[in-house]
Amino acid sequence: MNPIDTTTPAGVVLALLPEVVLSLAALGVLVVNAWRHETAEDSRLAGWLSLGGVGAAMVALLWLWGGGASSSGIPQMVALDGYRFFGDFVFLLAAAATIVFSLDYLEREGIRGPEYYTLILLATVGMMLLAGANDLIMVFLGLEVMSVAAYVLAAYDRRSPYSAEAGLKYFLIGAFASGFLLYGIALVYGVTGTTNLVMAGAFFGPGSLPVMASLGLSLLLIGFLFKVSVVPFHMWAPDVYDGAPTPVTGPMATGIKAAGFLALTRMLIVTFPAASPLWQPVLGILAIATMVAGNLMALSQRTVKRMLAYSSVAHAGYLLAAVWTGTLIGAASVLVYLLAYALTSLAAFGLLAALGRGGERDLTADDLAGLAKARPWTAAAFAIVLLSLLGFPGTFGFIGKWMILTSLVVAGQWLIPVVLVLASAVSAGYYLPVIMAMYMKPAREGAPDAPRVPRGAAVAIGAIVAAILVLGVWPPPLLSGTMEIASSLFERAFQ
Repeated sequence: MNPIDTTTPAGVVLALLPEVVLSLAALGVLVVNAWRHETAEDSRLAGWLSLGGVGAAMVALLWLWGGGASSSGIPQMVALDGYRFFGDFVFLLAAAATIVFSLDYLEREGIRGPEYYTLILLATVGMMLLAGANDLIMVFLGLEVMSVAAYVLAAYDRRSPYSAEAGLKYFLIGAFASGFLLYGIALVYGVTGTTNLVMAGAFFGPGSLPVMASLGLSLLLIGFLFKVSVVPFHMWAPDVYDGAPTPVTGPMATGIKAAGFLALTRMLIVTFPAASPLWQPVLGILAIATMVAGNLMALSQRTVKRMLAYSSVAHAGYLLAAVWTGTLIGAASVLVYLLAYALTSLAAFGLLAALGRGGERDLTADDLAGLAKARPWTAAAFAIVLLSLLGFPGTFGFIGKWMILTSLVVAGQWLIPVVLVLASAVSAGYYLPVIMAMYMKPAREGAPDAPRVPRGAAVAIGAIVAAILVLGVWPPPLLSGTMEIASSLFERAFQ
């Protein structure tokens, strides 16, 4: 494929083809909703149309990625590199899984509203724009498109006060974080005269940053760390994840987190590599605090959903440790761990949505007692997913943590790897009791039979579990591929 001239309208459309296709699909579903929105069948139709839109966007993405798409001329607002394409791939997978998990969930819970699927598509478009942003203005646009849709999705269950609370908290904290981000963008622009990440990085060059630029970087970091729920900016995440409809919690805990980390990694590597003595100590301290606090808080939770919500904070700490390195292998480990965490967390929340039957907020490990006897395949899938989140050898989660540890050791760090290993050991205290309850405890007397996982969700979860096991046993192709993708971020940063 010839380099794409992103200075022309046709070139911009081509560079943003997956996002354009998905946006058109969202508008198409919205039009269908305007005249078919009364019954459960109408909602299911919107879901299947949305899934088709995700598939079309995936085809467009693979066409660009497989064709080696690159930009020509001066750096533009949209990056055309493997780092962006890998992130888009993860987001589209998350969107497809979310739609499949939602088809039966919405009907079962009596949550009517086909516009739900339009919001999922728009949130995914925002994630894709954020991951491919090569300009701070595009960062803000992608962040807001993603966030506004997510605010509504968090509060989508109108019957639940917890869902309303989740939407309100998410909106207030998100608006607060956006203010920090905008102020940081303004300060960086005031120093450099540009919002382009590459041009700003060229302006700073080697040496220390001006005071105003340092303050701008600090505010940008605060805005990003709010979005990815890093301690001490994590206080909103557990309540939002716990109160939102369970199928929505998956993409919120994975896709939004992935988009934030990809954008943060790009910004630090492209624009502020020379300022690493400024941001590395901060990220290192926050990574340690997030890993420790996230795991300790998850350890004290009673319900499975809230435990998974707090554990997502701990996983943000693991990812921040990889970002801390600022190296090629660190950037590659971010990709590997994001994919591993996205797959496992989506499957975990998908299983939780199927097993909860309207009460997933109150589901405890004891409620899953005897599941292995009643639903052996469901219990096996849940056990594999939890072991992957724990980082057990033979699962994809172990490979992700091993990559992060490798990047830290190569960078000459010893404290963060030790904390990461100890924090992962602590996480066994809340993942393993769920597995023990499923396999080692009898079902409670009088407890209703465990529900079956809907067919579509079962197929999606089966595919995810297979990927977790295959990539956990044979990861070399993925590891070499992510190293090549990460190198594209470094090589093309100044194109």
